Amino acid sequence: MIAVLGLKLVVRDAARSAVAVGGIAVAVLIAFVEMGFMNGVVDSHLRIVDAARGDLVVLDARRSHLNKWDELLAIRVPQIRAVEGVSAVSPVYQAGKTFRAAPDAPEHRIVAVAFPPDNPPLELGWSEDTLALLRTPGTVLMDRLSRSIYGELHPGQDVWLDGRLLRLGGFVSLGPTIVIDGTIAMSESTFRSLEPDRGPEMAVVRLARDADVEAVKARIVEIGGDSVDVFSKRELAARESAYLMRVAPLGLLFGAGMAAGLFVGLVICYQVLYVAVRRRLAAYATLKAMGFANGFLLRTVLEQAWAVGLIGYAIGVTLAAIAYHALSAKTGLVIELNAARCASIGAACLAACTAAGALAALKAIRTPPAELF
Repeated sequence: MIAVLGLKLVVRDAARSAVAVGGIAVAVLIAFVEMGFMNGVVDSHLRIVDAARGDLVVLDARRSHLNKWDELLAIRVPQIRAVEGVSAVSPVYQAGKTFRAAPDAPEHRIVAVAFPPDNPPLELGWSEDTLALLRTPGTVLMDRLSRSIYGELHPGQDVWLDGRLLRLGGFVSLGPTIVIDGTIAMSESTFRSLEPDRGPEMAVVRLARDADVEAVKARIVEIGGDSVDVFSKRELAARESAYLMRVAPLGLLFGAGMAAGLFVGLVICYQVLYVAVRRRLAAYATLKAMGFANGFLLRTVLEQAWAVGLIGYAIGVTLAAIAYHALSAKTGLVIELNAARCASIGAACLAACTAAGALAALKAIRTPPAELF
């Protein structure tokens, strides 16, 4: 009976219910977009961590985050390779370059990433053909997910990095970040022809099958002393996420946007339900006079709130999926829905609707039946 009454009241006030549903849908959409940008910035920043083909990542201790390119000493790579339990270690070089796709094309900043092609430390969608191209001196591979500012590119064309003529052999996949528009990959030898004195920015370490991870980490730290930091991929991802949340600070900026969106939904839902309760004060008075408890009245109003909240959430998450697809295509960031994120916004939406319904029901609950008549 309770559920039937609540739903009938929603249907009876179809126009007002539609206003509440629309308000909640917009609020949910705003919350999802704010969350999408926050997670998109972090997830895109972590692409290079996810791409690491190894168990450990070694960085210079001064490199407080991955957008700060402090170099490792070149001696560290052979030192790490000699540690018991290490199966392989590959250096990764990074440098900012200017890129032109034609002699008269405008220059754009791009990040060059380099490593030994026979043991690539990053998973960029390799094939035997692309690795063979990478071994050719002067040949580079463009990240196909780079932003469109670099123009239309095709394999075999000439490109210029810092004014140096190179050949575009093909494409790999990594993706941009909030600060990096595009990436170009090359072999260690090609990179050294551009940057002969530059050391690696990281070393990706693969361990033997039976190696003790903590023992290997301790040995690498012992060799490098205070000049190196050693992370598992999970530890490095956690450090980078914490850095972005703390320094940007993404949590405050986008968290405030999510809270504001849900607050808008709460206010609209409350206003609609409050007006509906006031219009039916006589009916609620009759129910109280018949012996129905305040809990019954509260549940009836809450069911209206939950009904419009559920419909509004369903519409909002559908619009969010469309918005995520468009934003991801436009920005190149990793903006995607998953079950955990849908559940968190859904729980927040339910809490806001519950609060709105409870506040709206207070008018009927607090007023004695005699005064209602």
